[in-house]
This record gives sequence, C-alpha cells and structure tokens, in this order.
Amino acid sequence: MRAFALCLLVFLSNAALSAKKTEAETVREIIDKVNRHWQKENVPEVRSFWDNAAYHTGNMEAYFLTGNEEYRAYSEAWAEHNHWKGAKSNRRSEWKYSYGETDEYVLFGDWQVCFQTYIDLYNIAPEDYKIRRAREVMEYEMSTPNQDYWWWSDGLYMVMPVMTKLYKLTHNELYLKKLYEYIVYSDSIMFDKDENLYYRDAKYVFPNHKSVNGKKDFWARGDGWVLAGLAKVLKDLPADYEHRQFFIDKYKKMAKAVAAVQQPEGYWTRSMLDPEYAPGPETSGTAFFMYGFMWGINNGYLDEASYLPVVRKAWKYLSETALQKDGTVGYVQPIGEKAIPGQILDAHSTANFGVGAFLLAACEYVRYLEAPATADRAYWCGLAYQLAAPVLSNMAKGELQKNMQVEVSPTWDGRDKRVTYMEAFGRLMAGIAPWLTLPDDDTEEGKMRKQLRGWALKSYANAVDPQSPDYLLWRKEGQPLVDAAYIAESFLRAYEQLWLPLDETTKKRYIEEFTLLRRIDPPYTNWLLFSSTIESFLAKAGAPYDAYRVNSAIRKVEEWYTGDGWYSDGPAFAFDYYSSYVFHPMYLETLQAMKDANAYTRLHYAKYYTRALRRAQKYSLILERFISPEGTFPVFGRSIPYRMATMQPLALMAWYQELPAGVSNAQVRSALTAVMKRMFATGKNFNEGGFLTIGFTGRQPNVADWYTNNGSLYMTSLSLLPLGLPASHPFWTDAPQDWTSKRAWGEKPFPKDHQWKDEIRTSDLF
Repeated sequence: MRAFALCLLVFLSNAALSAKKTEAETVREIIDKVNRHWQKENVPEVRSFWDNAAYHTGNMEAYFLTGNEEYRAYSEAWAEHNHWKGAKSNRRSEWKYSYGETDEYVLFGDWQVCFQTYIDLYNIAPEDYKIRRAREVMEYEMSTPNQDYWWWSDGLYMVMPVMTKLYKLTHNELYLKKLYEYIVYSDSIMFDKDENLYYRDAKYVFPNHKSVNGKKDFWARGDGWVLAGLAKVLKDLPADYEHRQFFIDKYKKMAKAVAAVQQPEGYWTRSMLDPEYAPGPETSGTAFFMYGFMWGINNGYLDEASYLPVVRKAWKYLSETALQKDGTVGYVQPIGEKAIPGQILDAHSTANFGVGAFLLAACEYVRYLEAPATADRAYWCGLAYQLAAPVLSNMAKGELQKNMQVEVSPTWDGRDKRVTYMEAFGRLMAGIAPWLTLPDDDTEEGKMRKQLRGWALKSYANAVDPQSPDYLLWRKEGQPLVDAAYIAESFLRAYEQLWLPLDETTKKRYIEEFTLLRRIDPPYTNWLLFSSTIESFLAKAGAPYDAYRVNSAIRKVEEWYTGDGWYSDGPAFAFDYYSSYVFHPMYLETLQAMKDANAYTRLHYAKYYTRALRRAQKYSLILERFISPEGTFPVFGRSIPYRMATMQPLALMAWYQELPAGVSNAQVRSALTAVMKRMFATGKNFNEGGFLTIGFTGRQPNVADWYTNNGSLYMTSLSLLPLGLPASHPFWTDAPQDWTSKRAWGEKPFPKDHQWKDEIRTSDLF
C-alpha cells in the first residue's frame, strides 16, 4: 500500500506540474480579463478623440494576437459610430490644428490617432469608405506649407504611425517626406539632445521650466507616447527609406535614456528625472515604455540581454500592482500634460488610454514568450532543414556530386546531367537565404540555422573553386544562366550574411563566372530576367555590369504584362505559374538591386519598382484565393513539380510585409502551412538518399517536363521566405485565421474583390 501511495503521490505531483500554466498562457489570460472587463463596463459608441482611440490601438493588437472576433467587432462598432472620421467638419477653410475638441479641429493630431484603427480594420476587410477620411485629411495636411503640426509629444504617437500605415497602403512617397519634415520641426522645439528625451511641449523646456528640485522635467506618458510611436513607425518604414537610420538612431538612444531612469519597482515616475516631484507608480507611461522596449527586442533593434530585465521589471509592476483582481488597470494618471505634485493615483485610477497601453505591452510580451515554441514555425523550420541538409552537408565537404541521387525526366533532352547540382544548390539557397539572415541564438531553430549557414558558406566557395569536386557546371550548356540567377538571388536576399562574408578570392570567382554567362543568348521568355538578376546583383556588388541586359529585360517584361497581376511568358500568353516562379520575384529584385546600386540610366527604377510591387500584391491575393479550404491549389501548367514554388509571390509579400489589404499575416501562415502539410504529409517527396524526388506530391515522374531533374525541384523552398521574419513576428504569433476560400465555403464573411489596374506611369528619364 505504501508503494502504491508513493506512486500515486508522484503521479499527482507530475500531473500538477504538467498542468501548470506557462507564463505566456498566464499573460494571455490577463489580456482577456483586462479587455473583457473594459468592454463590459464601457460601450463602444463614444467619440473618436485621442483617449478612446488610444484604447483601440491596444484592442486591435489584442485582436490580432488572440483572434477574438468580439474585440474586432467592438472597434468596428466604434468606427461606425464615428462614421470612420476623427473631427467631422467638412469645411476645409475652418480646419485647425491647435488644441481643440470640437469638429473644426480636423488637423489636430488628437483627432487623427483614430485613423490607425480604421486602417487596421480596412486591412482586414478593405472597403474604401474606411480610409477615405484618413486619406483626405492627411493628404490635405501634407499639401500645406506648414510643418508645425506636431507641437506636443503625444502627437508623435497619434500621427506618425498613421502616416507610415497610409504609406504602406498607397506607396505615396509624400507620407515619408512629410514624416521626416514634421519630426524635425518637433525636435527643434521639444527634444533634448543631451538627454535624448522629449519635453511634453515647448512650455516645459529647461531651464524655462523646472521640476520642484530644479531638474529637467520629462513627463513619462509624453515620452511613452514617443517611444511607442517610434516602434510603430519602424515597423512600417521601407528598408531603403533615406531617413530610416535617423529613426533607428532616435529610437535606440531614447530607449537607452528611458531604461536608465526606471525605478527599482519597475515603473517610471511621472517626472522621469525627478522622482520626488510626483512620486509613486504611474501605469500609462510604464506600459507604453514596456511596449516600446519589447517591440525592439522582438524585432532585433534592442539587445535582449540589456533590455529584457527592464521589461520583466515593468511587467512585474503592471501585472502585480497596476492590475486589479477584477481586471481594472489602476494607477493611471488622469488626462493631463504634466507631472502634478500632490496628485493621488491609486488602484482605482484607470482610463481608456491606460488600458490600451497595457494591452499593447502585454501582447508584445506574449509574442516574445511564445516565439520559441510556435507550432507552425517549428514545422516550417523542420521542413526547411529536411530540404537543405542533404544538399548543403554534402556540398560543404565537396561531396554533393558524389552522393546526390540524381533523377531526370523520362523525356530528358540529353543535356549534361551535371546541371542538376547547380539547380539544387541555387534554388535551395534562394529559398532559405532569408532564414539565414536571422542572428544566432541557442534555440533548436538557431542551432539549425547556424549549421546550415556554415555549410552554405563552404558550399558557395566550393561552387566556384575549379579544384573542388563540387565546382559547378558554369561553362557548359545554357542552363547555368538560369541557376546562376538563383544563386545571385540568394545573395540579394541575404547580402550581408551570405555575400559579404565570402573571402575575396571566392567573390572574384563569382564575378568572373557571372560575367562569363553573357556568352548565353537567353530565349525570348522569362529567361531575360535571369540575365537581369545576375547583372543587377553585379551592380549592387560594385562590379561592372551590363545595363542593356537589365533595361531590355525590364522593357520586355513591361510589354508582356497582361493585367491583374499576370505576366505572359514571352509574346504568347501561357496559363501556368511562371508569374510565380520567375516574373514577380526576379523583376522586383532586379529593380531593387538597381535602386540599391544607385544606378542612373534611362529608367526610373523606383517608379518601376512601386508599380511592380502593386502587381505582385494583386497576384499574391489571387494565389491566396487559389488555396482551397482543404489546403490544396489548382494543379496546371508546365513545371508543376516545382511544388510550393507556385506560392512564392505570396511568401515574398509576407516576408516583405507588403501583403495586400484583405490578406493578413495569420491567414497566409495558416494557408501555406495547410498546403505544406498536405503536400509533404506522406514523406514520399524524398528519395532514398533524402533528396527530392520528381513529382508534385510524392513520386510522379510522368509530370516532369523534358528539362526537369530532381535538382530543379528545390524551387519548392521559395515558399519558405517568411522564415526570414523573426520568430516573435506577428506572422508567426498572431492567432490562426481561416484563409479566404475556407471562409467563403464555410459561410463566413470574406473580403470581396475589387477592380484593380495600374495607376503609375513611367517615361524615360532622358
């Protein structure tokens, strides 16, 4: 009996341990408790002024993380109540931007923060009326000569993210131009360069204003608005924005300054540098700071070792002191603009904006906590490793050509079968390159990445070393032009991680091999883009390049554009997936590389790029709709054994974070995961040596074209591009969502399609 009792005790103890909630689960419960409490106690039909609007920025973040449709419906009811407007005056002659709470203060930022939520709701179900007012107001504002719209620190949170969100929707460069001009003005009147902090506005600049102890008076919530706003801005700024580094530097310096004055209990006092001025905890500033720090850690801008202790102390305060048993968020300073000596804050001091800030911080913390264990990402990483390891582990040792089990089409055209090795290596690397750009860490995924990157760098060297057994077939056949382009594409996708670390001899060898490929006269098809990809990479790398090969490819691609996101493969249209395999990705990358190279020719590469991006967005929307409720897609056209490569543009837009409105991170992840699992479930996609076998799902050699070998099939890795997003990114951590066809066939609401057409016109520069 004693033995039985002991076993039972051990069993119950183990059961209790296994049932113990993870920290992420606990934080999720807190998010739900806080938000349900707020929504139960407060109707959504209230005005769209800043305090309510700030809550909704947190509520929408909670919706994306949890998928709780009640949260989305609450914000939508609020937006509809306000007719998707801020201040409602339609008489532009009376619009003002000084402080005001009536309808003529249309240009005042406190009436514009609502647009952040309207844009989020538009991206879920795009209808023009949702953002019509936002565009009208912001585009009018930018048409004026004024630059002093943001005269108080709160305005940087209220409006900066509106401008970057609208830029992502419209790609109107004026949003970015004015973003910089406006913040430069703000800096001139209320930014302290020595402290890297913002005064609330010009009235509080030292030494004209001082705290009770004669110190500089920086208001915590005011600086909280700014740090959180900078994080939101960086989320949406394009990588090649000319002032991007300005915002990065400002964000990092400010984060360091804020962290330095955190109180031991985890909060920030209302007067940040003078705790005695208005002592005690304050929640809204603390929560906005925590969100700003946590976003920076999650997205690689802030060092985890330095800033995670700051976050954990802040969360301890927020979850154990500010949070009350009934879900109330307490210790929120009431509406105001400064630290007020003698003002009492207690557990009952709550406010809508404080709840919004709390939700932002908690959601970003969950993304961090869950990043190492998201099931979908773990599956993608496992598949990527399964594809890559047999190729790279062998090629790193110079043994790929010795050990790879080569398969060719039953109708093989007789070319040298050694083309297989370059096809396998080039196409694989183009697919996994973004994943290898992420920094090393101690996770299982991190160990896989580090190993693959090490193998890849050795493989790159062997590929161009004439003394290596794995020197590739660069100088025979025409096929090397194709797969050299995929190698060049891998360098473009991971320039700093895969190209720059190569030794100088290897780099010179690549430049020589790429240059010698000009001997090949490409067919009058998508092959023109293989030439342009190689030449544009040479331009980016600072090597001599052939501008004619680049520009003639661009002109032909434009001639072959058929509309609605589809390209014709040459003068005659073929209904296949070559818009996926080649056109959209390599056209965009050619144009981007020429922009990166600061190349000046007859073509305006930036305008061409923006137009090509919009086409790729439309085509990716079509691909998303192709995915059936069961996780399949239509099987048609030549080269169908490329498998998941059909989804490359959708994956590319997800990696770029340029998904079209109506297509979310979560639904793309969910849809692509469903397709991958459907396609690779049986394990029959690989031959006995672990290499891909010819087929669509499994071994189906009859679907091979005359040029197909099993090296060709590594193009399927091109669907894995979103692995280049950090594990804590919303693409991986947002709640699963049904994709469009699953919603449609499940009798659920889904976005309707709209007419789409090119709106950008280009002409030669000279």
